[in-house]
Amino acid sequence: MRLMPEYAQNLIVGVVFQNIWTWFITEREYWFLNVEMEDRFGIKVLDQNTAEDFIHKIDEYKVSTQELTRMLVELKEAFQTYDEVLEFLPTIYVDFDKKEFYSLYPEPMSFEDYVPEGWIGKYLDFYELVPLEERYWMIDQINLFERLYQSLRRNEEY
Repeated sequence: MRLMPEYAQNLIVGVVFQNIWTWFITEREYWFLNVEMEDRFGIKVLDQNTAEDFIHKIDEYKVSTQELTRMLVELKEAFQTYDEVLEFLPTIYVDFDKKEFYSLYPEPMSFEDYVPEGWIGKYLDFYELVPLEERYWMIDQINLFERLYQSLRRNEEY
């Protein structure tokens, strides 16, 4: 892993390609799929045909579920506001096999509007699509995001 999540800049992205789930922490610009990006290794349109090359090129940004869980657990005591927790929420889900793209990007930038022809692109809460074993925010059947939100909210009330 080369990058840390950073609100609205470095995003946690869940990717399905050839039935394999992978988490990445990358720059946000990579995920305008049908827009030519200078920094996307010369890949003009990111789709099921170019995914293998792209995923290979961003391999250094791959992060395991265990790493994400560890980061979240280690940093949870340092969070002062829920905005800090937002950095660790998954922002984008791309399924190259099914040609689906879902975004929960928190700012007014609509990644879902920039999908290739024939793809589904929506602003949608995709967390239920994440395989149970890949939900790094679930620890002993407790949703750590919800727990952090409740804890921080209680602290603000005092």
